[in-house]
Amino acid sequence: MDGLSACMIEVRIVYGFPGGGKTHYIRDCIRNDYFHKYGSTLILCFERGEEDYDAEELRAKKASVAYYEDGREIGSFCEEQIRIHQPDRIYVEMNANLPDLRRDFPEIMNVTSAVTWIDWTDLESHFADDRQMLSRMVSESLQVTFRNCPSKDLLAPYGQDFQLMNHRASYLREDPMGYHERAFDLFVPYSLDEEKITIRAGEYLVFWLDATEHPEHYEDKLLCFTDPLELRKVSDDSKWSAGRVVMTCCMADLQFMSFELTDIGEKDLSGGWITMEALGRTAKDQYGKRILKLDPRKLLSAAAPKRDQILQTKRLRGPDPSLSMTMFRQMSAAHKTN
Repeated sequence: MDGLSACMIEVRIVYGFPGGGKTHYIRDCIRNDYFHKYGSTLILCFERGEEDYDAEELRAKKASVAYYEDGREIGSFCEEQIRIHQPDRIYVEMNANLPDLRRDFPEIMNVTSAVTWIDWTDLESHFADDRQMLSRMVSESLQVTFRNCPSKDLLAPYGQDFQLMNHRASYLREDPMGYHERAFDLFVPYSLDEEKITIRAGEYLVFWLDATEHPEHYEDKLLCFTDPLELRKVSDDSKWSAGRVVMTCCMADLQFMSFELTDIGEKDLSGGWITMEALGRTAKDQYGKRILKLDPRKLLSAAAPKRDQILQTKRLRGPDPSLSMTMFRQMSAAHKTN
């Protein structure tokens, strides 16, 4: 690293499949964020896509671009470009087909954020054929944008799957005219106005997602889990948590999605399965984020489910793909007419 500044350089990663809108996004950021008044930008491209950068426009914004050549060592390529351009920040345009390259970045590159761009017209095929790559990108991202999607309804069948891949990310829909809105509205299959809420196995994933994002929905509510939950100690403080194992992508990606139990009294537990009635309690975690905990009122040992011990995300039954494409073409035509 001789000759490089000792200061860390802010790095923003942009994930996506070819044609997903990565170049479009980075170009818009550089055009509109006025960073050129304070410093220079380097774009490291690990994919040469359909769109290209305009050299004159980049120069006017104190930005430059470098394209990675296959076979080069990642760290030396990044160090060389940093020496040449001396940037104050870096955008990384990441090819989804490559493994995660961040471990090969030089220490001077400080990754502060990551976003994913997905073109809606390719979403069905990527979801079916590239699920692991898609999950990896989304799990690392603070924001996921679905580009060229003419209707929010077309995204509804994918909402639960994406929010399980990363429930902390924000999800946006960008229509063909560039309008943005929130991509998913989570539907809960029970009334939040009731003081007693019954949650069955088929509703647990939706409950977990909503309670993670909005723990206040369940404050002081009596939550009745009529189907078995698994008990585990998931933290170093030896407290019990109750939940279900969920396969969010494949058998290599299993997650125990659970809630900590606040007090089990004198009950002698050794793990296994339970049914439970519990009051919802909100508390702050170590980072100051409000979370939901469960205060058991009634807790009974139960037999393990005879099947489906691992819950799988089941995409909500949405429009037929051919119908979706027809709607897309009709709406796109309407936008052009207007």
